[in-house]
Amino acid sequence: MRSLSNSPAHRNGPPQEHRESVYRSVARGEVDQALRLILAADRRLATDEQVLDFLNFAMHRGIDLSEIRVAEESGRIVWAILPVLSPGRTMLLLSPPRVSPRLSDTIAPRLIGDVVDRFAARDVHLAQALIDPSDRAVVELYKSCAFERLAELIYLRRAAQRRERPELPTGTRWVHYAPAAHERFGRAIAATYAGSLDCPGLNGRRSMEDVIAGHKAAGEFEPRLWHLLCADHHDDPLGVLLLSRSARSDAMELVYLGVAPEHRGQRIGELMMAQALAVAAESGCSQLTLAVDSRNEPALKLYYRSGMSRVCTRVALLRDLRNAAQTPVST
Repeated sequence: MRSLSNSPAHRNGPPQEHRESVYRSVARGEVDQALRLILAADRRLATDEQVLDFLNFAMHRGIDLSEIRVAEESGRIVWAILPVLSPGRTMLLLSPPRVSPRLSDTIAPRLIGDVVDRFAARDVHLAQALIDPSDRAVVELYKSCAFERLAELIYLRRAAQRRERPELPTGTRWVHYAPAAHERFGRAIAATYAGSLDCPGLNGRRSMEDVIAGHKAAGEFEPRLWHLLCADHHDDPLGVLLLSRSARSDAMELVYLGVAPEHRGQRIGELMMAQALAVAAESGCSQLTLAVDSRNEPALKLYYRSGMSRVCTRVALLRDLRNAAQTPVST
């Protein structure tokens, strides 16, 4: 790592005043200031309206803003991270979309390491960051802190217009989630992971109980929106379709769609997409949204055939916090 004392500017100019960095929890009166940094865009701090909108969102979703950690230098907050905890022992790190070279060499990695250590001790297993691909410095920052590039996610959407539910193949039926079907859903999800191109780097990282808990927390969980496509003559489902109302919007999110390996190539994906669009419209939602791994070409072709259009992309970075003690962050 390059030292500030070895930089040309320091060698050719007067010595700079030493600035001590402090890493701590946000104070109540600083939440607004920290969120302006975290929610910044286009090199501008977030506006009052953007901060207020996020405060309402955080209240609705139960996000604890007191968990924000800040880096302070000379009495001024220079970087901040909001860890958003989710069921399933995971968390999403929200941080500023820009980082200067000076901060990326010192303060930002120290703050990331501080957050990682704290939540590893609280039995959080996986930490994730979702970064705009254009913010290359932030992507490299997280990679320098032992985060691995999991995938580039493509976010898609389309209007959900009223339509008939698709006709099921003879001898098949939908089974909705219920406590009695919990294990069956778990087995079906696990089966669809085999040979899947949907973020394969996650395979084996979480127990199925944590996977299901995470899917339930993706939005507003309703058992009727979780589907198994089952054949009457055997217990193994052909596919899984998990839908969820998006929080504070009129969109329906396709949380997960998977087809069992032995039933791929039988247009089951098309049937489930038609079901998703019909259910979204019936539920009064104006849009269906989803995110997909950019390397998952079969899924992308399915979604584009179903009329989905691209909204944006994000680089997903992942760190297994169970290894935090073995991979200290260098500073």
